[in-house]
Amino acid sequence: MSSHAITEVIVNRILVVEDDRAEADFLKTFLGQKKFAVDLARDGGQARAAFTMHKPDFVLMDVILPHEVSGFEICEWMKSQSDTIPVMMLTAIDMDDSRDLARRVGADGYMTKPYDPDELVKSIHDVANALWAKHHLGATDTHEVISFACPECGKNLRVQSSYRGRMLNCSKCGQHVQVPRSA
Repeated sequence: MSSHAITEVIVNRILVVEDDRAEADFLKTFLGQKKFAVDLARDGGQARAAFTMHKPDFVLMDVILPHEVSGFEICEWMKSQSDTIPVMMLTAIDMDDSRDLARRVGADGYMTKPYDPDELVKSIHDVANALWAKHHLGATDTHEVISFACPECGKNLRVQSSYRGRMLNCSKCGQHVQVPRSA
């Protein structure tokens, strides 16, 4: 099983924080076609509410947002709430200072617009895998696959053992489920 197949089990719900309606609608449609559930937030307030009410598995964050709050500020707030949820900046700003600030506030990835949509999906997988590897370096056998069932709907889920203890959303019912820590 490829690392992308494992990540697809883990990254089910993506929060897209984007104020440009056309870009947000494109991302929702495109990522939906790639089997991701997508929540949209158009500003910092909506982003905080969506993040709090239904924790995503991944966040795509624009840097420039309305209402005097930047994507950097929202990223920093999200990382203070949970440093295990990957946040990737998706912005038209292609400057080293912006990339440096993104790293300082905790962003796990940075991609500039315009972008190749397939490269975006690859980056989502790569960023998610890198963050979880960072948090689970102590795993004994990262290639072992563990199976468990969603307690809400009973769907059988399979992930690499390096994801033990990780929270994810069930791909069938959307319930937040913790991957068992032991076999």
